[in-house]
Amino acid sequence: LTDIIRNNAERVSTIISNVLSMSRRDARRPERFGLTPWLAAFREEFCATMQLDPARLTVQQLDGDLEIRVDASQLRQVVWNLCENALRHGGGQTGPIEIRCGRLKPSARPYLEVADRGPGIPPEHAERIFEPFFSGQQQGSGLGLFLARELAQGNAATLLYEPRPGGGTVFRMVFSDPSRWE
Repeated sequence: LTDIIRNNAERVSTIISNVLSMSRRDARRPERFGLTPWLAAFREEFCATMQLDPARLTVQQLDGDLEIRVDASQLRQVVWNLCENALRHGGGQTGPIEIRCGRLKPSARPYLEVADRGPGIPPEHAERIFEPFFSGQQQGSGLGLFLARELAQGNAATLLYEPRPGGGTVFRMVFSDPSRWE
């Protein structure tokens, strides 16, 4: 329990730092790292903190270990927000949350997706979900997806939403082209 409290305190501190740096447009601290070990550590921390059965958060890699170049703490916040939304709004209380990563065809740009099988986002809300303070429901501040998209853009990545075939949502973060890192 102490580790969970400490991890959450560090997470909140990181969120505040990221919001402040985003508002000041501070330079990001991008680094190159493999997505496989990063996702394993993220999954373990998320499941422990949220007291979620690890079987409910699956990670599927479609293209071996992908190397990406982003600010790791900001990537953590983006993926945490997406997984927390899937848990809270996307039927995650009963269904699985899936994290998938691979390369887009034909560009070969790395991507990471968070998908759920919840009720999905009503079509009339889809255009507004990334607006600050927009919340289609009574709960939540309406800042999670806004901050996630801003942090993604600050790291030369794109955060996209699409309805999931068969029901649910997919949020896809497409990272910068590895051939343009230098």
